[in-house]
Amino acid sequence: MEVWYTEACQWLLTPMASAFMLSSGLASLVALFAVAYASRGLSALKPKVSEGAPAAAKDLALLVVGRNAAPWFEEWIAAFAASGLSPTVEMVVIDNQSEDDTAHRIEQLRLQYPWLTVVTVPHSDRFWRTRKLAMTLGVKATKRSNLVWVDAATVPPGDVSSWLGWLTNPLNDRNVAAVWGPVQVVDAKYAVRIPMAAGQIWAWLRQHTGGIPSSLIPVNLAFRSTDFMDRKGFQDSMHVDGGEGELLMGVLAGPGRVTLAADAVVARRGSIQRDPKLREVRPAAEQTALILAFLGLWITDLAGLIAAVGVAGHWVLVAQEGLDPLRDFYRNQALFAAGSWIALHAVVGTMLILHFSRFGTWFEAVRVPFWIRVDAVRRRIPKRDPMAKPFWKG
Repeated sequence: MEVWYTEACQWLLTPMASAFMLSSGLASLVALFAVAYASRGLSALKPKVSEGAPAAAKDLALLVVGRNAAPWFEEWIAAFAASGLSPTVEMVVIDNQSEDDTAHRIEQLRLQYPWLTVVTVPHSDRFWRTRKLAMTLGVKATKRSNLVWVDAATVPPGDVSSWLGWLTNPLNDRNVAAVWGPVQVVDAKYAVRIPMAAGQIWAWLRQHTGGIPSSLIPVNLAFRSTDFMDRKGFQDSMHVDGGEGELLMGVLAGPGRVTLAADAVVARRGSIQRDPKLREVRPAAEQTALILAFLGLWITDLAGLIAAVGVAGHWVLVAQEGLDPLRDFYRNQALFAAGSWIALHAVVGTMLILHFSRFGTWFEAVRVPFWIRVDAVRRRIPKRDPMAKPFWKG
């Protein structure tokens, strides 16, 4: 026993043994902490049994914005006309600087439907790439209290009334200032779907961890017109192209909280463009959360690598020393670290698969972790924009 103790102590004091012991222990703690943190969101993914969709608010206006989108506007108007909504519910079509015959076609429909209001945004080079001016003019064009924002690229739900009911029902609580719903991306390549889906997952995580749902797809939103006007809308962010959904949620988070209407799902065609200047007006807490998320991602990867090295070290180095009791200890510790890392990715993988099963193709859940790691390094939105910066520069 004394001989074994002497040999064991000598080996434990070597830098290699100390590195294995400390690294394996830290890897276990990091992975288990990440498992516990990630598991918090699993309960939110549990399907809820609903008794039926709530009735849509009567004091309501649906704002639909688009450019050169006459067929899609007509699709939305037809779905709205067939929805059976109260006559007091209004639809506002916002023609955002169209250059084709969109204005003429929707004007003909305006003469046909008394509940239809048309807003034409004048041409402006300054506001060509943003929809903030269009949203502001649309809000001013209606006297309704509750507003729902979509764009013409979204696909009208099969039951417009139920969708509006799910999306606007939380506004009955005066403590709720804004509502957002999930968006299913359709008619787009996987290279477009995956970044948009990853943004929605991040928005969902921020929603469940007390933050603002940043990176969400800027449609399928509900809010009050009075809150928008009282908070002066996009006055402080008009210089940023895009990001109206995230910025709107940030503005309205002042008078109340932002909530998620998980049942108010709508589909949207195509991609979106993000302006790198969005980081300039994003709250510091959201920037920090994104940086910490990327760092946490790499730390868990490092923990997994250390766990793998620990297992290899047990099989190679410890076995060569012939220290049987010590070998068992290192084996158990290394396997525990590796098991913790596997458990972490099992939890995260389950969340991704459940998300993509509801809003996309479940197989894309396999691609998302790889895309996120690549995006964490290049962090360019869009890729061709020379103003884009790596995430560690804010």
